[in-house]
Amino acid sequence: MESTVLNTDYPESDKIVLELYYHGFPVMVSPEETPFEIGRNDTSAGLSVSSEFASRKHCAVEFHGGKFMLRDFSRNGTFIQLSLSQSFRIQNESTPLIGNGCFKLGAAINSDGDDGERILFKIKTRAARAPST
Repeated sequence: MESTVLNTDYPESDKIVLELYYHGFPVMVSPEETPFEIGRNDTSAGLSVSSEFASRKHCAVEFHGGKFMLRDFSRNGTFIQLSLSQSFRIQNESTPLIGNGCFKLGAAINSDGDDGERILFKIKTRAARAPST
């Protein structure tokens, strides 16, 4: 009997952080800060976007099983591109955010890279803190 072993060697939650960039401004999200809501002109959202295609409570970043997950709650869906792969759409479902890439709320990602409504993301390892003396 053959079996497939999946890589389950995820970094510990206290060692990773999600960097988001919207209109060039960085937002850091740690696992402890999830769920982290993203939406259109919503003061309760951790990140507020201006896209006319985004819902007020469009999506959220959650942390499960050692991974950052993007969960869509919207009518128009969320378009995601991981690294240099093809973009794909989720609607009322979740997908893991792996490595780096971008996502856009409610509308397809422009292939020419000139898309101000994209939210860039990068999973990073946190710098080790120096012991206090």
